[in-house]
Amino acid sequence: MLPNADLQSCCAITYSHPLVRWLMGDSLHPGGLALTSRLAELAQIGPDSVVLDVGSGRGASAVHLAKEKGCRVVGVTLEEDGIDAGNELAHRSGVGDMVTFLHGDIQQVELRSGSFDVAMMECVFSIMPDKIATLNRVRDCLKTGGRLALTDVTVNGPLPPELEGILATAGCVGDARSLSEYTSVVEAEGFELEYVDDLPETVISLLRDIKGKMMIAEVAIKLGKVEVNEDLLAKGKEYLAQVQGLVDQGTLSYGLVVARR
Repeated sequence: MLPNADLQSCCAITYSHPLVRWLMGDSLHPGGLALTSRLAELAQIGPDSVVLDVGSGRGASAVHLAKEKGCRVVGVTLEEDGIDAGNELAHRSGVGDMVTFLHGDIQQVELRSGSFDVAMMECVFSIMPDKIATLNRVRDCLKTGGRLALTDVTVNGPLPPELEGILATAGCVGDARSLSEYTSVVEAEGFELEYVDDLPETVISLLRDIKGKMMIAEVAIKLGKVEVNEDLLAKGKEYLAQVQGLVDQGTLSYGLVVARR
């Protein structure tokens, strides 16, 4: 398995790949923007809110929040083209003056203490090299009474050896924990839990969507419309079936946590 720091960079590269974006959708996390909206409601994001989007990628969630809630959003992304892609999406969506993107690690970018009402972390906490330091940094950025709102992959028990490395790099779950472990860490760093939910259905829905897209890709390959290694596609289908089994067993799921500073 990759060291966590390498895992974080690897996931940023993986998620920027066009094929990955097509398979997973622009928001690049289970539940998509619908789950982003639900998380925003639970965190009580409104027009007057200033939101920190940790691991904003190419800006899909940040722009969505600005459009839907009328809030101001600062996105922090590790993706090399994240700022340009985010700014382009923001301007195209009519919220260019409401969204700002910064490139770098949340531990290193310049952010003023106590300046945010909500910190969103969608499918990024699991790959953070130092989860405690990350939470401390996020807590420092929040106003008193501000909220941490996160969703992430959860792992309950050991993963099969043949899948552990694949999921760590391609699925970006290399250091995912159980939902109870996430909540314990969040509470230990001074947050008060307000809402916790286990959402296996979001992973099931994502896998169903990916399976459908892989079937489309398979047909396109056979028709000569797309040049993709068929062995690679077959291996992907095999891994997908194994992941589905882990979800069915309850080993893999998806969790939601909202906590107050």
